[in-house]
Amino acid sequence: MKKTKVKATPILSPKTAKSSYEDFMVLFFVAAFLLIDFLPYFKTYEIIAPQFFYLTILNILTGIYIYNNPVLHETSLLAIFKKSYVFKMYLAFIILCGISIITAKNLSLGVLSIAEILVGFTMFLNFAILLYNRMHLIYKVAFFVGVSAFFQAGIALYNFEIIARSKSVSDALNSNFLKGNTGNINILAASLVFKIPFIFIGVINYNKWKKWFLTAALLIATTIIFLISARASLLSLIIITSGFLVYYIKTGGLKQQIFLQTLYIVIPIFVSFTVVNIIFKQSKSEGRYASTTARLKQINAEDGSINARLHYYKNAIALTKKSPFLGIGLGNYRVESIPYELRTNSSISLHAHNDFLELTAETGVLNGVLYFSIFVALLFINVKRLIKTPDREIRSIALLTLLLLVVYGLDALFNFPFYRPTMQVCLSFIIAFTLINVVKEKVSAQLNKKQFLSLILLAIIPLYFTYHSYKTSNLEYLIQTDNINFASSGFLKGDDVVNRNPKFPNVFQTSESFVEFAGIYYFREKKYDKAINFLDSANKINPHTGRPDFYKFLIAKEIGEADSAYVYIKRAFYNRPVNDTFYEHAIGVAAGKKDMVEIFNMYDEISSHIKSAGIWQKTANSLQMAGLSVGNFNKFIAKGLKDFPKDSVVAKKINDMAITDLIEKGQNLFAAGKFDQALKTYQKALKIDPTNIYVMQNIGFYYYNLGKPNVALPYFKNALALPGLSDGKTQFFIGMCYISIGDKNNGCKYFKEAGGYPDAPTQLALNCK
Repeated sequence: MKKTKVKATPILSPKTAKSSYEDFMVLFFVAAFLLIDFLPYFKTYEIIAPQFFYLTILNILTGIYIYNNPVLHETSLLAIFKKSYVFKMYLAFIILCGISIITAKNLSLGVLSIAEILVGFTMFLNFAILLYNRMHLIYKVAFFVGVSAFFQAGIALYNFEIIARSKSVSDALNSNFLKGNTGNINILAASLVFKIPFIFIGVINYNKWKKWFLTAALLIATTIIFLISARASLLSLIIITSGFLVYYIKTGGLKQQIFLQTLYIVIPIFVSFTVVNIIFKQSKSEGRYASTTARLKQINAEDGSINARLHYYKNAIALTKKSPFLGIGLGNYRVESIPYELRTNSSISLHAHNDFLELTAETGVLNGVLYFSIFVALLFINVKRLIKTPDREIRSIALLTLLLLVVYGLDALFNFPFYRPTMQVCLSFIIAFTLINVVKEKVSAQLNKKQFLSLILLAIIPLYFTYHSYKTSNLEYLIQTDNINFASSGFLKGDDVVNRNPKFPNVFQTSESFVEFAGIYYFREKKYDKAINFLDSANKINPHTGRPDFYKFLIAKEIGEADSAYVYIKRAFYNRPVNDTFYEHAIGVAAGKKDMVEIFNMYDEISSHIKSAGIWQKTANSLQMAGLSVGNFNKFIAKGLKDFPKDSVVAKKINDMAITDLIEKGQNLFAAGKFDQALKTYQKALKIDPTNIYVMQNIGFYYYNLGKPNVALPYFKNALALPGLSDGKTQFFIGMCYISIGDKNNGCKYFKEAGGYPDAPTQLALNCK
C-alpha cells in the first residue's frame, strides 16, 4: 500500500500571490528591527542605549520609505486608528507620561524616558502601516523571527558549551554569556519566549527544510529558556505552548495529521527540558539551577527573590501615595526609590519589577490604571476575535497576538520590559496586530503623502536624546573601566568627564550622577576645590546615595579638617543608613571623639533596617575605644545577647571582651602584689576560652615573674602553638625560661626565632657565642 505524505495543516489561509516589491520591503524592515538582539555594545556600559539609538535611526528610515510609497497611504488604515479605543488609550497614556515630567526632580531622566517611549510608539505605527493588508506575510515574518531565535539562542548555547568544557557546568550556568546581548539573563529569556509563538506558526505551516529549521530553532531556544530558568519566562512558555496546542488540536482537521504536526512542537520542548535537567543534575547546583520543576516550585512567599519583589512592590505603592496624581515623574523611579530600599546595602534594584506599579508611581494613579487598561482591552479584543470571528485568518492572528500578550504581560508583572528595547518590539507587534487584524477593505483611497511627514517628524524627535544617551553610556563604560572608586587614577581625567557634559541621562545606570564621578576623579588628582564643587552638584542630582558626602569626608581627612570630616561622614551615613562602609567610618570617627551618644544613635538607625551580628561587633569595638563605662557596656552586651542569642560572632565577641577585662584585672592584681587573686583571675579567663593565646601568655608571664620558668614554659609554648602571635615576644620569653634553667641550646634557638624583638639580639650576644 502506498503511503500518503502528510502535509502541514496551515493555521492561516494560504496565499498564492507573488511577492511584490512592497512585500519584500516589509520583510526587510521587519528583519532590520529583529537585528536589535545582535547589536554589539559599541563600548557602552548598557546595551539599552545603542539599541534605542538604532531603533530611532530605523524608525526614521522606515518613515521615509512609507512617505515615498503611496501604495501604503490607505485611508482605511487612518479610519482604523480613529475608531480604535486601544490607539486612543495608548496615545492618552503617552501624553500623561509627558505631563508627569512636570513633577520630576530629575528632568534629564524624564525627558530621556519620554523620548524612548516615542521610539516605541513610532515603531508600532511603522509596523501597523507596513503590515496593513499584508498579513499574508505572517508566515515569512514567522520564519524571520525563527531565524533570529535560532542564532540568538545558538550563540548563547555555544558560549555556554565553551565555558562548560573549559571550566565546569556550574561556571557556565553562572557566567554572563547566558545573558546574550540583552543586558541580563531574564531579558534574554523573555526575548526568546516572545519569539516562540512565531516559531509555532512557522512550524505548523511550513514543510520540508523550513519546518525542520524552525523545529531546530524551537529546540535551541527552549534549551536556553530552561537553562536560564527565569520563572516568568517558564510560566509564559508553559501557558503559550498549552494554549497553542489546545487551539490547534481543537480547530485542526484529520486527527492523525494533527497529532503528527504537534510532535514537531512537543518533541523539541520535551528534549530540551530533559537535556537541561540532566545538565542541572551534573552541575550539582542548588536553588535556581537545581531543576526546572524545583525552580517553578520556588514561586511562593518564602522564596528570597519573591520576598524582594514584594518589598519592591511596597516601595512603589509608598511612592505612589507620596504623589498620587502626577507621580514622581517619568523615569525617576531609579532615583526616588533609593530611600525606600533599606533592606540591604549590597545593591539597589532601580526598578519595581512590575511595570504597572512602577509606571503608576512615576506617572500617577490615573495613568497607571490607563496603562493596565490597555492590556485588558488588548486581551478582550483578541479573545473576542478568537471566539466570534468567522474568518480563520483573523482568528489565527488573534491567537498569535494573545500568545505574545501573555509573554509581555507576565514579564511586565515580574520584571521591567517597558524600559527594554527588545521587549518594546514585542509590544509594538501586539498593538499593531490588534489594530490591523480586521476584515480587509476591498477599495481603499490613498491619503495625501504630506500627511505622512508627521510620521518622519515623530521618528526624528527622539534622535537627539537617544544619540546623547548612547554617548553617555560610552562615557559610563570608560569610567567603569577605570574603576575610579578604588583606583588612584585612570584613563580619564576629571576634565574629560566635565568636558563631555553628559545630559541625557545625567546619572549612571546605577543612579550615581556623572558629576559625582567628576568629583571623584578630581579627588584622586588632589584638586580638592574642584572635587567639592562637583560633589555638591552631585548631591543636587541624587541626594540619596550618600556617596558625594563620603568623598567630601575623605577630602576633609586628607587636608586635616577633622570637624568637617565628622560632619560629612555622618551626613553620608544618615543619607544611606544601610551602608556598612559609611557606618564603620562614622563610628570610628565618633569613637575617636568619645561621642558615645552618636555611636548609639547611628547603631539604632542602622539596626532599624538591618539586624547584623557583624554590625553589633563593630559597634562594640567602637564603644570600647570611646571608653564606655562598664555598666553601660554590660547593657550593650545584654542587648547583643538578646538580639543575637545564637550567633557565634556575638558570643565570641562577648567572651573576648570578658577575657580582655579579666586579663587587665589580673595584671593589676599582680602589680598590687595580690598574686593568688591574679592567678585565679587568669584561670577564670582560661575557663571561658581554653585556647585563648593571650590568657596563656599572661599566665606564662605570671610564673616567669615569680621565678618559676619551668611552670611558665608550657603556657608560653601552648600559646605559641596557636595562630595569632607574630611579634617575637613569646619566643623571647621561652628563650629566657630555657636560659634560666640552664638550657642554652634551646634558649638560643628561641632567641633566633624571636627575630627583631627588643633585647633578643642582646641575649643572643650574651648567651649564644
